[in-house]
Amino acid sequence: MERYEAATGRHAVLERSERSVDDPRPGSVTPASSQTGSSPASSANSISRPRRILVVDDEQLIADTLVRILNLSGFSAQAAYSGDAALATLATVCPDIVLTDVSMPGRNGIETGHLIRRQCPRTRIVLFSGQAHIDDLLDRSRGDGQSFELWPKPIHPRELVRRLREL
Repeated sequence: MERYEAATGRHAVLERSERSVDDPRPGSVTPASSQTGSSPASSANSISRPRRILVVDDEQLIADTLVRILNLSGFSAQAAYSGDAALATLATVCPDIVLTDVSMPGRNGIETGHLIRRQCPRTRIVLFSGQAHIDDLLDRSRGDGQSFELWPKPIHPRELVRRLREL
């Protein structure tokens, strides 16, 4: 991959680790460890594992793209392509965060979130959707004593990573 350096008027070849989340091209997300403010020296006192994120979306391309962005941003992410597949992953580990689409065939994201919360009560559930019809589903969920964060879909990769780091 190349970038144009306006100051020198030359093209420079970018290594994978130099690619930036600002670069809209596929595969152009910088790992968190190489971003400003997260050097090994600054994190030497707080050694911890990456936050585990389960991305649930029936649109495989979306799920896989989000997983790639998140993994390259320093998270430990994996995809599940249905609510049932997400629940099956709980047999091995409870993720720190579940980022799930709301509208999916079979078990929707809200039902999946309820069931994940029963098995993994400390897991944060974040819903994302580009569809307006989910208000009724969210209202019913609130009536059952459950509340979930709702983020827009699509969401820019920088905004997604920023929000996840703030959780």
